[in-house]
Amino acid sequence: MDGASSNGGSRPPRGGDAPGSRPPHQAPRPAPKAHEGAIPPGRRTPATGIKRPPAQSAGAAAAEPPPPPRPQNPPLDGTLASYLERVADRAATAFAVPAVAIALVGDDRRCFIGGAAPPAWLARDPGALIRSRACANVLEQREPIAVENAAALAAGGLVGSTLGVPAYMIAPLPPAGGERPAGVLCVFAAAPRTWSADDLRMLVDHASATAPALALRRRPGAVGQAALRTRREGLHDPLTGLPNRVLFMERLSQAVARNRREPAPFAVILLDLDHFRTINESLGHAAGDSLLVAVAQRLLDCSRAGDTVARLSGDEFALLIHRVTHAADAARVAERVQGGLRAPIDVDGHEVFTSASFGIALESNGAGEPEHLLRSADLALGSAKRTGRARFAVFDRVMHAEALARLQLETELREASERDAFVLHYQPIISLTTGRVVSIEALVRWDHAERGLVPPAAFIAAAEATGIIIPVGAWVMTEACRQLRAWHEAHPEWRSLSIAVNISVRQLVRPDFVDMVARAVTESGIPPAALALELTESVISERPDLILAALSTLRRAGIRIHLDDFGTGYSSLAVLDRLPLDGVKIDRTFVQMLGREARASQFVRAMVTLAQSLRLETVGEGVATDVELRELRALGCSLAQGHLFAAAGDAAMIERLLQTNPTW
Repeated sequence: MDGASSNGGSRPPRGGDAPGSRPPHQAPRPAPKAHEGAIPPGRRTPATGIKRPPAQSAGAAAAEPPPPPRPQNPPLDGTLASYLERVADRAATAFAVPAVAIALVGDDRRCFIGGAAPPAWLARDPGALIRSRACANVLEQREPIAVENAAALAAGGLVGSTLGVPAYMIAPLPPAGGERPAGVLCVFAAAPRTWSADDLRMLVDHASATAPALALRRRPGAVGQAALRTRREGLHDPLTGLPNRVLFMERLSQAVARNRREPAPFAVILLDLDHFRTINESLGHAAGDSLLVAVAQRLLDCSRAGDTVARLSGDEFALLIHRVTHAADAARVAERVQGGLRAPIDVDGHEVFTSASFGIALESNGAGEPEHLLRSADLALGSAKRTGRARFAVFDRVMHAEALARLQLETELREASERDAFVLHYQPIISLTTGRVVSIEALVRWDHAERGLVPPAAFIAAAEATGIIIPVGAWVMTEACRQLRAWHEAHPEWRSLSIAVNISVRQLVRPDFVDMVARAVTESGIPPAALALELTESVISERPDLILAALSTLRRAGIRIHLDDFGTGYSSLAVLDRLPLDGVKIDRTFVQMLGREARASQFVRAMVTLAQSLRLETVGEGVATDVELRELRALGCSLAQGHLFAAAGDAAMIERLLQTNPTW
């Protein structure tokens, strides 16, 4: 992602709520000089595990005039203090860590703590953080650091830099008026942790999110119009000119207070542009910026006098709509905005069509809090996006309960990943020509302490959302290949047996995916053709060029590619043309209608004929009856899989099945 782009490319995780670009009044950090011992960009010291992102150009730093005398900063008032605490809380949620602290330099030297479990020493003496050697180094060099294993620092004699926690990151806060950084933002981890480049970028984004509050610390006086201009810049989005998150939250707080004094119901509407990333990736970030500016103007055209339209981050906008008494009123606003976005937008000579998904939260009884209302609208937005694009959803209590359940599930998944609480089960795939087992599909199960074996349908979506699918998917690939090699060696008559592994789009977009698969095949010693990767057609909806390149590389290496759930998506024919495939799996919804509905046979025959014309294998999924098996054979299907042959079971069950050498 181009760091200079105003639209910020893909939006940062919602939990962080950090803007995607540095505020305009923040000066760039000068690059550290050689005598400061800076670590080169992308390098890691072997003893400490400290990472630093690439430094920005220092420009003509030596020619800069000396900084003016530093003005005395007034103590933060309650509003700004609570804002910094919210930034710390959001950062703790975004990084899934026990605590985040924002420590200021200057006259007040205050520390704002977010998260549930700050270090004991920080609770006793909040000023100790800003006095630490680690923070002093960050303030001096003006660039963030990430320590993955603080114990290594202590072993190397750098005890003063350990902060008494297993791992941490520190970023300087934006400077005030060209001075030194206003303080630091520190993320405390509960265990040694590998910090990624995305973590470092998100750390800087959260530090930048403090800029509006820090700018308001400066006393207005002789600076006159410059101070007013700075304050405006701190409250408005530099790209679109709309109010930013800080100003939106201020107006939302005012609306809540007014509604408590006298009935003044209102609604909060969050909206995301659908497929905005595609514009950035195909036309460039400058085109994405142009689209955001055009959308901002259309939102203003659709709003009423007195309402607030704001840009919160990336392609996320918010509307504060007054005089709304019913959900239908807010829905009409969403429909009006959707209609306003329907006309094409000219972006650098390209005609671009866009739509949006909306989340609506109503406030009428005076019991709401600003943060809760924004969270409720965000939950409704998530619900709208899960059920399809270009639609809206109104928040209700069920969404809140579902959100809590998802949070609990994600927490348990993280713990399960740390405990290696996943196992593989296997299901045979039968050749309809010979009636014998020719392949095995590997299926992951979560071995839950209370719920027993949890099927993938109950947790894969959450694993993808949290990123846990990456380590779990790598383990599945390695273990499946290892198990196949074990079967080949123990039973030479099974050497023609192959194995199929399901792949997530989150895995496919990673640059190391091809290497991970190749390593699993090489280390296990199985032939590349003995591995089939199964994926759904949704993979082409995100980074299609990258994914197609990865799949083509793997297929050239001999690994087979199968399209799962064929026939259920709206673009199956386009997928057959674009993806480098060896086979398709006909979805169980069609197979299970065979023998019961006449049209089912016509659908399956059409899919089999199409696949055969493209020289693709066909696998009938979910076969449960002899009637379905006979129909698939009669229609020319190549392979079949389902409970009629065997339910998924552990490796021992598959061995017992193979030893009986059954035929269907």
